[in-house]
Amino acid sequence: MRRVFLISACLAGIRTRYDGSSRPHPRLAELAELAVLAPACPEILGGMGIPRPRCRFQGGDGEKVLRGLARVMDADGHDRTSAFLKGAEEVRRIVELIEPHLIVFKEGSPSCGLRRVDVEGRKEPGWGVTTALLMDLGIPVITEEDPLPYG
Repeated sequence: MRRVFLISACLAGIRTRYDGSSRPHPRLAELAELAVLAPACPEILGGMGIPRPRCRFQGGDGEKVLRGLARVMDADGHDRTSAFLKGAEEVRRIVELIEPHLIVFKEGSPSCGLRRVDVEGRKEPGWGVTTALLMDLGIPVITEEDPLPYG
């Protein structure tokens, strides 16, 4: 049976980023040879459109959002926390359904960041909301900046 990788939709070349662009993984063709790719965008699954205002954390990262200690605010000053939480839950449902061997997320994203996120205009160590929710499931999460563990 072939491996399955859940991948941020923008890394798969799908135009789901806030500005309507994508950020194809630099080794996308190699990823596609290693596994079946299942693209998902937590922000779209959470009900946010394209384009949409850029979002950043207020009060902490995605882990703090899950504990109710921080918020996700867009550039227009609207609280988007509920959309980010909904998107994270939808991705969790996908993970439970497809049981991926690996998750490849977009670094720096307020949903998918693994090491750094935008907190009140500063790049700080932290997780995106979806990453924070998925970290307890025991599935490896990497970003496009990490070496591929397979192949």
